[in-house]
Amino acid sequence: MKTILIPTDFSKNSDNAIHFALEMNRKLNSKIVLFHSYVLPVFASDVPVVMPSDEELEKTAKKGIKKLKEKFESEYPGMEIETMVSAGYAEDEIVRISADKKTDLVIMGTQGASGLREVLIGSITAAVMEDVSCPVLAIPENATFKGINKIVFATDYAYNDFENVEKVVEIARNLGAEVILLHISNGEIDKAYEFDAIESFKERMVADSKYDKVSFKLLENREVIDGLNLYLDEIRADMLVMSMHHRTFFQKIFNRSKTKRMAFHTHIPLLAFHALD
Repeated sequence: MKTILIPTDFSKNSDNAIHFALEMNRKLNSKIVLFHSYVLPVFASDVPVVMPSDEELEKTAKKGIKKLKEKFESEYPGMEIETMVSAGYAEDEIVRISADKKTDLVIMGTQGASGLREVLIGSITAAVMEDVSCPVLAIPENATFKGINKIVFATDYAYNDFENVEKVVEIARNLGAEVILLHISNGEIDKAYEFDAIESFKERMVADSKYDKVSFKLLENREVIDGLNLYLDEIRADMLVMSMHHRTFFQKIFNRSKTKRMAFHTHIPLLAFHALD
């Protein structure tokens, strides 16, 4: 992993995500790109309003990102930190910069809003996850870095999950973390089919990963979300991983009732991958 992009809006939530990312990066040794985007406000009013110019906004943004860089360079000496600012909407600019920089990972802070999708990962983070080509690690606003020891990949053991699992294993290898490949059966799919898929996945994973901290877990729970929450709490997981394609657990979560509470989002970072269909 060569380059990590960390967007910031200079909020306490963003600072927490940066701290989390830089603590992780002590072992990953990646180049860090701190990024901020700004938008010129537009007002529809008959009353004259003095608005800052593009130049003023750019100057303020550059001053803020420079101050942030100096702060974190003093806290994490020796870490390579680059800064960037641009004009535009955050979700669009993050996707663009990530592509331009060929980043391997985007790490963002999240803050709950309204609706299940936003409660889980935040509206801007959700938009970035859908459009950026690299994985996105969403850091909840109250998450505290205490090391990454247990990573749970919630999977349906589909063939197109495999490449993402390999990427997670590489991250885990650098962090010295355990990877648990978790499947929760809710009884909707024939058990024989599920077991065949799991065994096939296991065989390939064992042969290819060459990492002895990978394990497999199969749970049965008609309420998949409840089963996941219970398991994450039970083993005190440090990170949850999901792939985003139409039939995965990730998509099932977004399709659930908005009144369904999500317990794990409050303290566990979520790493989201695009699945290859």
